[in-house]
Amino acid sequence: MSVAAPPETRARKTVRRDARRLAPSRLVGGTLATWLLLAVACVAWWPVYRDDSMVVAAVTAVVFGTLVALVGTVFRLPTAVVAVATVAVFALTGVPAAVPGQANGILPTGQGLVDLFAGVALGWKRLVTISLPVGSYEALLVPFFVTLLVATVTAVSVATRASRQELASIPALVLFAAGVVIGPSRLDTSIVTAVALTGIALVWALTVRHARRAAAVASTIGARVPLVRSVLRPALVGTGTIVAAAVVATGLGLIAPPSVGRTVARTDVVKPFDPRDYVSPLSGFRAYEEQTESDTAQLRVTGLPANGFVRIATLDTYDGVVYRVGGSDGSTTSGTFERVPTSVDVRGVQGTTVRVGVTVDGYSGVWLPTVGDLERVEFSGSGAEQERGAFFYNGSTATGAVVGGVGDGTRYDLTAVVPDQPTDDQLASARPGSASIPTPRSVPDAVRDTVDAYTGDAETDGAKLVAMVQELKRNGYVSHGVGDDRASRSGHGADRIQELLTSPLMIGDQEQYATAAALMANQLGFPARVVMGFSAGGDAGGSAAEGTTSGGTTTFRGSDVTARIEVDTAQWGWVMIDPNPTVRDIPDEQQQTPQPVTRPETVVPPPPAEQQDQSQQAPPQSDRNTPPVQPLWLQILLAALPWVLATLGFVALVLLPFGVIVLLKRIRRRRRRRAPTPRARIVGAWDEYRDALVDRGHDVGRSATRREAVAGAPGDGGTGLAALADRSVFGPNDADVTAADRMWSAADDAIASLRTGRTRKERIRAAVSLRSLRIGDASRTAGASVASVVARRRTNAGRGQGPGEPRDYDGLQAGERRGRPSEDRGNP
Repeated sequence: MSVAAPPETRARKTVRRDARRLAPSRLVGGTLATWLLLAVACVAWWPVYRDDSMVVAAVTAVVFGTLVALVGTVFRLPTAVVAVATVAVFALTGVPAAVPGQANGILPTGQGLVDLFAGVALGWKRLVTISLPVGSYEALLVPFFVTLLVATVTAVSVATRASRQELASIPALVLFAAGVVIGPSRLDTSIVTAVALTGIALVWALTVRHARRAAAVASTIGARVPLVRSVLRPALVGTGTIVAAAVVATGLGLIAPPSVGRTVARTDVVKPFDPRDYVSPLSGFRAYEEQTESDTAQLRVTGLPANGFVRIATLDTYDGVVYRVGGSDGSTTSGTFERVPTSVDVRGVQGTTVRVGVTVDGYSGVWLPTVGDLERVEFSGSGAEQERGAFFYNGSTATGAVVGGVGDGTRYDLTAVVPDQPTDDQLASARPGSASIPTPRSVPDAVRDTVDAYTGDAETDGAKLVAMVQELKRNGYVSHGVGDDRASRSGHGADRIQELLTSPLMIGDQEQYATAAALMANQLGFPARVVMGFSAGGDAGGSAAEGTTSGGTTTFRGSDVTARIEVDTAQWGWVMIDPNPTVRDIPDEQQQTPQPVTRPETVVPPPPAEQQDQSQQAPPQSDRNTPPVQPLWLQILLAALPWVLATLGFVALVLLPFGVIVLLKRIRRRRRRRAPTPRARIVGAWDEYRDALVDRGHDVGRSATRREAVAGAPGDGGTGLAALADRSVFGPNDADVTAADRMWSAADDAIASLRTGRTRKERIRAAVSLRSLRIGDASRTAGASVASVVARRRTNAGRGQGPGEPRDYDGLQAGERRGRPSEDRGNP
């Protein structure tokens, strides 16, 4: 037989039903508040795209997501129907909004749909392995579009259908967090956006909560309540507090930002291009100087500024054998190459913007020749699309690469910024910068001795750097070791640099001088690296090619290859320096006065018997042990795993308070059932049943007897349970173990009957209810003295323990000793 719900339960259900009632103010207010939250959350995605296409995708997702949610609200559609409608809207609008290159006007195409749904799974990995911003490149807008569409449908549905509207801010917070994780490692505007989003969510939650409370009060008293006093005033007070906290938090975040870059997805993901898989371009330097290559055209460049430099690669890692790109383990900043979808962010570079066209003739290799700090590259020709997809770039070293290499016929246009450079007089006042580069290893002793000899009279770091470069130019002679040149061994390992700096005549070419200068600058405290490229005349006094003026066409030949160094300064950042001597006659060693440099005797290892062709040099053993590329399914799994773990962690955090409540109730039940005496176990069984009644909304008075407590209670067995408890506690005979077990069995049956006819939501609410715990805590923390508690127990003797009385299940209770008069027999 069904039992009518208590009046309090019916009243609460009525209030919730009224809160979910379709009112125009609720629909409009909830939708507008949700739009504001989503708009602020989308700001976190702007550094990822920085293109108008993101705005188009955002408006499309919000408009159609809101339409789906409102239709579901008005017609009370089930969640499954709303989900299917969301997928349909995603398929119809996703291609024009998120994959515009594959759309046929406003209609999707077959290939567009394939790219759209593939982007849901694969777009995240592609998005964190490409440099920012990405604009509308390929299908990289899909992750943002699908996240915003789902967030809009969920948020608007909760704001217009759920009884607790403030929960609609959660999708916006998730959208913001996703943008931060996918975004750049630079802090950018995330602090201001996060504070603003959190503040708006809290203000809206306060307003909705006070409005809901005012509606409940008005329903209870049957009259309208003052709107200003009950809603606006407390909401304004809370808003003022939130705004003050937001101002303080934003100020602290902007004044004292983190000193290191934040860790996001792109900082930990494995990049698809590893420079360690390729031979250092400096190892093949002498190949350009061979007689067959020195006069061969390598590049034709238009628009190059006067005395311009075309960069092949920047090398920052020296291991005593070779200068290479990307560090020994590829973990340095220079080892991180990313795809460039639209352009590179060069807002922090001070210099001149140039537009240069490059046509590749004889040059070949994986490294793409560039100029300055690259902002944009546009390939042309038959293989442009393939080369565009294979292009990778490292912004910290301004080095570009094309997987598969470039060769004859490759054409591309560059938009770049050529940084401003200080003069020699300005460089003399330079201070070492703070850039981080791998520490050179196996540096020969002659480097330190030569630095001491060249910079003895200089006082400042900048003056020592200038003096070192000038002495290197003054004492050095250039020879490539080909044709009639003086013998000059190739390579730039530690033994070759030791030989260069200790021989009576310093003979080498740009390969050795740039390496020696970089090691010596590091010895002075300046972070330094080697830059290989092309310059008119090759930085050694050769004849410059015609057309080197700005706007003309420059043809670089093999003899124009060169190597320079870049040093990091505190004033100007990375500064390029030419340390190479000019070409001049090399005197005989017998006529040369030994250099006045005192160096310790050093055993120079002999050159190898067979000099391997440097251009064919195999990568070090560590390169050959590079792990193989992971299969696609494993990449997808690894990319999704952090999101799954983060979601599970968030769910666990939300469910933690409810788990604690359930655990406390289990501990309380176990303590009652394992009481040391049968009588205490019987009292515990009754208390367990009474707490179950309280948690399910049944009103049990503090001073009610057991029979009064079960009056009108739902379920079956309550009356018999109360009688059995009274008989065991107040009866003439001691309770035994059998009676205690029978009491617990009856209590379990009675508690199980309370669940009959209850919905799953009601059963869960009863399981996590705090009413029974709060009643016990209140009685235990009351300010009454021990004497008053004992007096109250004696007053209640014969009526049973009240629901608020704390139980001691380890001993006898006042008024419950054997032989006391039962309430059934009256008072003596």
